[in-house]
Amino acid sequence: MNLTDTSTQLLFTTVPVWAERADKTVSTGTGFIFNAAISGSPAHAIPFLVTNHHVVKDAVRGLAEFNERMPDGSPNVEKRVRVEIDQVSLTAFSDAQLDIAVIPLGPVVNQLESIFRPVFFRAIDPSLLPAKEALNKLAAIENVVFIGYPSGLRDQKNNMPLVRRGITSTPVWNDFEGEAVFLIDAGVFPGSSGSPVFIFDQGSYASGSDVVIGSRLLFLGMIKESMIADKTGQFIGIGRVLRSDAIDRFINSVTAQPQFQRT
Repeated sequence: MNLTDTSTQLLFTTVPVWAERADKTVSTGTGFIFNAAISGSPAHAIPFLVTNHHVVKDAVRGLAEFNERMPDGSPNVEKRVRVEIDQVSLTAFSDAQLDIAVIPLGPVVNQLESIFRPVFFRAIDPSLLPAKEALNKLAAIENVVFIGYPSGLRDQKNNMPLVRRGITSTPVWNDFEGEAVFLIDAGVFPGSSGSPVFIFDQGSYASGSDVVIGSRLLFLGMIKESMIADKTGQFIGIGRVLRSDAIDRFINSVTAQPQFQRT
């Protein structure tokens, strides 16, 4: 496994999420780890597990599964660590309208370290969010990739998510129907909810009328839902994506609360 490869590291930004309701039904989704900077303390960051509000709504408990971290710092794909998330933590920091829920991972990670069950993950850094100027310069049609667990599927032996590819169906810089949302044309199915969406180009990419030699990685947002046809109820391969600037604003509103401020 080449952990210096950017695409390999992206695989470890996500974890499968299960939410159990009081009636014992279980829903599956995707969560990703996002490093949120603390205001006034740029050297410190808080890792959050981010998923959709609808994935954890009404759940009495949640589960997320990580790879254990080996002494050399690499992931152990044969050893998993299942983290239980209590009912309060699932929706303590959530917004039903945005359809986002964020769960602080710091206490969990520290506890696992103390009992010698460290976990391996990679976090999406705010530096991967396109600035407004860069966002507005994106083409109307861009290639995108998203990572997650559609229909709960994954490489169970190696504990790896699935990577899928598509294109923007509406421009990223447009507020679709007045929301901080854009659509993608891709194979989006239940379980993909919470999947991070990226532009990831290696080797070269188009920028306006020019071709740029190099690589590009941008965090565009999180899948909210797979859209269905009104009359038939069938999935039409269109996904609704909450844009990354809206995610960033929500997380900043969470970290601005007193319990997250360093003293």
